[in-house]
Amino acid sequence: MQTVTRIISVGCTMVVSALTLSGCGTDTNSTPSSLLVTNPTARTADIYLVAGYNRNNLWDNFNGYANGNLSVSVPVGYRVSLHVTNDGGVPYDVGVYTTDQRLAFPGAGTSLEGYVQNPSAGIMPGSSATYSFVANRVGDYRLADLLYQFPAHQQARLPIGMWGEFHVTAAGSPHVTATT
Repeated sequence: MQTVTRIISVGCTMVVSALTLSGCGTDTNSTPSSLLVTNPTARTADIYLVAGYNRNNLWDNFNGYANGNLSVSVPVGYRVSLHVTNDGGVPYDVGVYTTDQRLAFPGAGTSLEGYVQNPSAGIMPGSSATYSFVANRVGDYRLADLLYQFPAHQQARLPIGMWGEFHVTAAGSPHVTATT
């Protein structure tokens, strides 16, 4: 049994939640190949993420991966569907963001402004959400849980680590790599 305490800062509001977790999740990470389904002819990529997949990184992970150990690459122009299921015990948000915490693409998640306007936003435990967008700019982005990536957390150097890499490439084929 494990108790996880999170401090969520949204605008001027701070929420503290404590949760006791037991008997859920798995001890191993999912295989990278199970995260991505592509259709090169239609130029689509479906990414399947499970937030809070297992105990790794105090449940702050995607399919068991945290701290940048998951990397997704898609060629520019692909339509991406990001399917997220919350298996953790607290709300999560998942999206593709720039380094300054803005949505990298319209529809790639919920914006920081969206959370300021609605602090109860997020994917609730046991729920799922799908975000659809076109990866229309080559670049390197962050696949992250924005609720735990606020500057206050970074300044405090809290070990949240619920992020991965999202790359839009000029050519090639979609793929996922992961390290443990």
